[in-house]
Amino acid sequence: MNVAFDASAVLGRSGIERYSREVIRALTALDQGVVATLIGSKDSTAALEGYFGRGESIDVRDVLSHERALGAPLRRFMRVMQRRQWDAAAANVDLVHILGPQKVLPHKRPLVVTIHDLFPMYDAMGIEGTLKSKFPRRIARQLRAASAVMCPSAYVASTIRKHFPWYTGPIHVTPLAASDEFTPTPMTESVQTRFGIEHPYLLFIGRLDGRKNLDRMLDAWNMLPAGVRSAVNFVLVLAGGDDAIERFRSARLQKFQDGSVRILKDVATSEIVQLLSSARALAFATLGEGFGLPVIEAMKCGCPVITSSTTSLPEVGGDAALYVDPMSVDDIASAMQRCIDDDELVSMMRERGLVQSSAFTWKATAQATLDVYRSVVGTHG
Repeated sequence: MNVAFDASAVLGRSGIERYSREVIRALTALDQGVVATLIGSKDSTAALEGYFGRGESIDVRDVLSHERALGAPLRRFMRVMQRRQWDAAAANVDLVHILGPQKVLPHKRPLVVTIHDLFPMYDAMGIEGTLKSKFPRRIARQLRAASAVMCPSAYVASTIRKHFPWYTGPIHVTPLAASDEFTPTPMTESVQTRFGIEHPYLLFIGRLDGRKNLDRMLDAWNMLPAGVRSAVNFVLVLAGGDDAIERFRSARLQKFQDGSVRILKDVATSEIVQLLSSARALAFATLGEGFGLPVIEAMKCGCPVITSSTTSLPEVGGDAALYVDPMSVDDIASAMQRCIDDDELVSMMRERGLVQSSAFTWKATAQATLDVYRSVVGTHG
């Protein structure tokens, strides 16, 4: 089976991009005849081959013109061009899988779409600008065009049914997983020196995004006794540009004033694995997640997890996480204190997390994805 993928969803470090890479790798590794045709913008071949290499199961086609190739005023025209380029490039495939929130949808082959969440539609998630108004229309277009819809959790499936009740087609839940490099790994002296790790620490990993609820987690941290904060650090591994991180810090100087909160940036995945493996806990009390990939990645490294009792997170964390109300600073602070003080709790959560994370594998995700493809191709056959 030849499946075309939107390569724009592959290049980067976000959860959607990690999902895209891992599911393509796992599909082509199933040894069930899947060929992945990666359709991307011009000049993307080197980057794509850097992720996937070359082989009979990977076909890279960098044929799409850049959306802004003729300037912002002609973006709509360029999208029409991209659709034609998509249709030409995918003419000989069995189906197309749109892995993320792509604007241009090909329309001459059966289409599978993955919808990761509907959070841009929710006022409480802090989404601003044009995305909030355009997002529902974008999702509606995907639903109308799709032969099948995939999503990472039963929670997301329920929100699609709630907000788009007219869509009566199939919605398949295909959970994510942590990649093989996430495994308990002792911290090397070089990593410890590079980041100046001298104290036990709690860890946060994520973007500077209001949905990540970092302000409440910082407030919770600063509620802990000064003696605790002098002996333990709260380490933030932040994704985003240097300017954005500096603006974030400068606007919250009081929350950083005692030096117990530390910001790390430009952290490689191998270093994140070591940081997770040695942390007292990952603090991930976000306002909402379509899946919550950092939860499984942490658990697979043997890292206890503090997370929210809302959205998809209980599906992912099972009985291995310490759940909090993400709107309650007191609740978050109490969980942080427990993970600092209670060695027995931390040990139990490490063991439970390793068991819980083992239930999520990319091979299983790929097999479930292939089953969706076969159902679509059979319907259109």
